[in-house]
Amino acid sequence: MKNIIFCLPLIIISIFSCKNHENQLINKKAEMPLLDINMAEKLVKLSLNCVNKKYPYKIGYRFKDEEWVKPHYEITPSFYGCWDWHSAVHGHWTMVKILKKFPDISLKNEIRSRLNTNLSEENLKKEYNFFQNEFAKGFERTYGWAWLLKLYSELKSWDDEDGIIWSKNLKPLVDLLSLRTQNFLENLSSPLRPGTHANSAFSFSLMLDYIDAVGDQKLKNKINEFSLKYFFNDKNCPVDYEPSGTDFLSPCLAEAETMSKILSSKEFNNWLKEFLPQPKSKKFLNIVNPPIVLDPQDPGIGHLIGLMFHRAWTLNKISSSIDGDEEKKYLYKEIASKHAKKGYEIMFDSGYGGEHWLATFAVYCLTSNN
Repeated sequence: MKNIIFCLPLIIISIFSCKNHENQLINKKAEMPLLDINMAEKLVKLSLNCVNKKYPYKIGYRFKDEEWVKPHYEITPSFYGCWDWHSAVHGHWTMVKILKKFPDISLKNEIRSRLNTNLSEENLKKEYNFFQNEFAKGFERTYGWAWLLKLYSELKSWDDEDGIIWSKNLKPLVDLLSLRTQNFLENLSSPLRPGTHANSAFSFSLMLDYIDAVGDQKLKNKINEFSLKYFFNDKNCPVDYEPSGTDFLSPCLAEAETMSKILSSKEFNNWLKEFLPQPKSKKFLNIVNPPIVLDPQDPGIGHLIGLMFHRAWTLNKISSSIDGDEEKKYLYKEIASKHAKKGYEIMFDSGYGGEHWLATFAVYCLTSNN
């Protein structure tokens, strides 16, 4: 009997030690890659290398007549590199974000020089004038628009003399695209749900970041109204159908992330239970494991690397929005960590077709929750 009494405290201590060790392991598995200054330099170099790179380039607008058969860098002189307009826009966001986070980075002068030229009043006026053309009214709708608003919010929330000037230069185009988004949502009778650029929920999420940073109540009202009308009653999102072979977004997780920014905590938790399967269920398996990328240098197939980053930051956001259920929160974080690490591991194997945009997804992934 004495031996049993003597051993009991040791057993209790052992149980608690094992539990603590288990939690430590879970936490360790759930750690995201650390964005330190060395990684930041490596990533921002990709944006620096592309924002002024004229070719290869993909034209995203219609030629109205012979007058428009001219180099793209004359038409949109701020955002003409990085393969396409939207990638050039978020390449500038990447540079601003890194400079804000690491003001003494060794590339600071080069970054400022690029931003000073490309975000000049003269160049951005030409960008604004381009959007006045009738044929350009749907140009980059809404993915590129969302990244432009995100770029503006990053500048506007920065206590920096240059940043203040650049944000002022960008403001007319921001106001125009905000208004066009509002008008678009008035006429859109159903959300767009692909795993690529057109996805409505993804754009809404970036725009809500912009709204949180600078305010834009009219746009907020439109996004909230549209999302509540078309997303609030959604149930059983088919995550087992994801991904399509060239997806860089998860349609289900994009919608969940947006709703986490619109609904109250209680509303979101109730909505999520009906919308996503449990993370341990068979239906969630396609989300648990990073997608297989057989040819990372193929610009379409290489999209799957970006999907890893998108899944990571959306799962982290969803996890942070869950009340209680610590196990589910940890599972989401663990899956997120696995995707972020795998994405970073292979992104530099993607060639220019991937590197011109993946730096942004990596940086957003590693900074979106801080």
